[in-house]
Amino acid sequence: MMLPSFHARYIETVTGRIMYSVNRSWTGKITMPELRESNFLKVLATLEEEPDINQVSDYFSYEHFYVIYCKFWEIDTDHDLTVSREDIMKHADGTVNPRALERLFQGTVTHQATDTLTYFDFIRFLLAEEDKTHPTAIEYWFRIMD
Repeated sequence: MMLPSFHARYIETVTGRIMYSVNRSWTGKITMPELRESNFLKVLATLEEEPDINQVSDYFSYEHFYVIYCKFWEIDTDHDLTVSREDIMKHADGTVNPRALERLFQGTVTHQATDTLTYFDFIRFLLAEEDKTHPTAIEYWFRIMD
């Protein structure tokens, strides 16, 4: 059984992964056309028949959640569920371009300038960082570099 705070992070991770993949308009709300064009409903239907959620890697995988959360926890040294520019510079041994980080904190992909990123913001950052071929990642990095 998961601890309540751990369970809340799992829910936030699943929500973040769904929004990352389905909400292509970046509005924070999934539209009917976006839902129809995505694989979300198909994945949801698969869960009806698959007893092990980890066999369905899209959105709900506990293993994927654990990796994302551990990477966040590792750099969030004060464990306040936000990461600063200095914290995020620790990600990937400091290989993220400083100019890209500056743009990240200016609100180009978070909808508002901020001194910290929330766990939800970090999910989007990490997904874009890990698979740069995903259509959302391409747009993410374009917004950062534009």
